[in-house]
Amino acid sequence: MLKNLYLNIKHYIVNLNLKKDRRPVTFLICLIIATALWFANALGKKYETNVSMPIQYTGLPSNKALIANPPSSISVRMEAYGYTLLRHKINLTINPINFNFSAFTNNESLSEGTQNLKIATNQYIPQISKQVSSEITITEISPDTLTFSFDDIISKKVIVKANLDLSFENQYFLLDPVRFTPDSVKITGPESIVDTITSISTKHENFRNLNTNVVQNISLENIPGVDVSTKRVELNIPVSLYTEYTDKVKLQKLNVPDSLNLVTFPGYVNINCI
Repeated sequence: MLKNLYLNIKHYIVNLNLKKDRRPVTFLICLIIATALWFANALGKKYETNVSMPIQYTGLPSNKALIANPPSSISVRMEAYGYTLLRHKINLTINPINFNFSAFTNNESLSEGTQNLKIATNQYIPQISKQVSSEITITEISPDTLTFSFDDIISKKVIVKANLDLSFENQYFLLDPVRFTPDSVKITGPESIVDTITSISTKHENFRNLNTNVVQNISLENIPGVDVSTKRVELNIPVSLYTEYTDKVKLQKLNVPDSLNLVTFPGYVNINCI
């Protein structure tokens, strides 16, 4: 049945002569005009919709560090005419909303130690409305509360440790411990994290079949939430060759009674050393 329908449509299109019969063209034009009028009428009505909006945080206290990241986006329920929502729904997926933290704390300094602050997002409706458009009415924001967890920022020095796998060619060895320049770095971050760190390791590297000294820059590991005074240090791996030599050593007499005379043959021994 479907095959017959397809063949009939194909036969009609093939034998269609638009120069003699202009009804299909007229119908298509009317359909396009009707669709455009319907679409324009639909956009002229008011609608409510939820829009996910990226959010960036500014005005955070300079002497504090966030130890728990607040949401990177919020869901906003807004009401506006259809054409306004269509225009702004595209823009809102690109332009982030600026959340000025200091504006909600009246620029007051936070006390020392770990501190949690909760801000109701419905207070932020007027500010979001100004950033979006006067043509849009915002009725609800989700989540209804933003939680900020802060900690004091401290700094301290920690030693650099090697995270290396070394192997050497035959007759070569590590002459002295691996060295770094500088041998310690300053780390800065939340007190609750920095206090637990006693050293910082290099990123893992393999050095195979070494037969000469190695001097090169090497990256330090990344510690989330912590800034390091330098990202790279100079690595020095001192490599030496075993040296073999032979020596003749005279035998010494020890603990021989005075009444005896001890003579050895030979009086020397050959020693092979590495």
